[in-house]
Amino acid sequence: MPVIVTKKAGTCTADGCGGRILKGEYVEYSAATGTRHLECANAAQGMRPNLRAGTCRCGAAVAPRQGTLTLKESVRRGRRRKVWLVSCRQCPSLGGG
Repeated sequence: MPVIVTKKAGTCTADGCGGRILKGEYVEYSAATGTRHLECANAAQGMRPNLRAGTCRCGAAVAPRQGTLTLKESVRRGRRRKVWLVSCRQCPSLGGG
């Protein structure tokens, strides 16, 4: 993963961290995992905030910055496919209602 300097504050996407990343901090970044603290680079994928409106797997509409994203990868007919799944805050998969 490439090391970058953040241009804006954000959240570490590593499982178990979720800590604040400050503007100007050195972090590791990839499209699949998002932005992570350098010490969290090898951790499992945690929750990643969604920046666009979407529809949850339960069918609920999710406003921007209100849910989380999970990357689902699959292989069909020899082709690799990546799909970002949106989850709302009320979904049982997030520990809510």
